[in-house]
Amino acid sequence: MKNLLLYFSLSFLLLFGCKQTDSNAQTQDKSRQDRTERNDNAPSQDENGITPKWGSRFYKAHNGKIEALEHIWLRHNYNSTYNNVSRFAKEYSTRQDIKKLVTDALKKASKSDIQQDATGKTVTVTMDKLTGLSQKNRPTYKIRIFLDDKNYVKTAYPL
Repeated sequence: MKNLLLYFSLSFLLLFGCKQTDSNAQTQDKSRQDRTERNDNAPSQDENGITPKWGSRFYKAHNGKIEALEHIWLRHNYNSTYNNVSRFAKEYSTRQDIKKLVTDALKKASKSDIQQDATGKTVTVTMDKLTGLSQKNRPTYKIRIFLDDKNYVKTAYPL
C-alpha cells in the first residue's frame, strides 16, 4: 500500500510539477518580454552620444515653472496664440506627438547637427517629414532642440 501511495504521489508531482514548471517558464518569458518592451520605450544613447531626458527639470516661463514639454506645447503647438513663433504641423496635435518628434529628431541627429556650449547642446535636424511652420509662416522640415548639460530637453521648435 505504501508503494502504491508513493507511486501515485510521484506520478502526481511529475504530472503537475512539469505543468507548474511550464507555467513558470511562460510567466518568466512574459516578464522578460514586458521588460524588453519597457526598455524599447526608454531613452537610449545613440551614436551621437545624446540620451534625451524629459521631465524633472523645470522651465521658468508662462507665469511660473513648468516642464519643458508643457512649455513647448503652450508656445509652439499648431493653435498657439503666441505671436511671432514657429508652430508644429497639425500632425503633431498632442504633447506626446511632439515628444516623439523631438525624441526621433535627437536619434536622427548626426554629430555635425550638434553644437555644444557651456550650458548644454543645440541640435538642429532636418527631418524627412514636415515638422511645421517657421516663424515666418513657411513650411519647414527642420527642428531645433535645446538640451541642458545633463541632456534634459529645455525647448524645441520648428525652424
